[in-house]
Parts: sequence; structure tokens; C-alpha cells
Amino acid sequence: MKALFWVFVAIGCVYVFYTGSKAVWSYLEITSLVEEVVNERASRTERQERAGRVRDDIAKKVAASGINVDARAISVTDEGKTLEVSVRWNWPVIVYQEREYLAVPLKHDRTFEVPERR
Repeated sequence: MKALFWVFVAIGCVYVFYTGSKAVWSYLEITSLVEEVVNERASRTERQERAGRVRDDIAKKVAASGINVDARAISVTDEGKTLEVSVRWNWPVIVYQEREYLAVPLKHDRTFEVPERR
């Protein structure tokens, strides 16, 4: 009976490590995507449409990466020479029959200095 208990504890530890590493991967992926989109799009777009285009590009790239992020959870605010980007999502920990019972909320907030249009 003790051996069975320790087997379940070991399986639980492996699962927690796996889920944690996947959550860290999703955070690093989102961070990378946001930086990539802002660097390639922000300085090449007119100021009036900059925030909308950056937001749309982030939403497309996040969807293509396979991370489940609601489009309403992505916000981009243009403050003149700065661009404030916020992305919020939940990383599922316990899922049963395609329903999330426990999820870890994650967010990435960053302010970028935007150079003048090229």
C-alpha cells in the first residue's frame, strides 16, 4: 500500500512539473510573439491605426501558435511614443472531457518605445 501511495505521489510530481513547464513555455512564447509583432509592425504603421493592427497581428500569431487566448484579452494602447501591450490567458492544469477545472491565470504587460515611422 505504501508503494502505491509513493507511485501516485511520483506521478503527481511529474504532472505538476510538466504542467508548470508548459505554462512557462506559453509565457515565453507570448512574450516572443508580442516583441516580434511590435518590432515589425509598430514603426511601419500610421499612428491612427497602429494599435489596432498590432492587436490583430498579435491575435493571429497567438492563435497560430496553439495557445488559447481570447481576442478580448489582448489590449494595445497607443500613448504617442509608447505602445502599451497587455495579454491575459489561462493555462489549464486540470482538464476533464474538454472542460477546465483548474487553470493558472497568466499575463504579459509591457510598454514599448515606438520609433518614428520609417
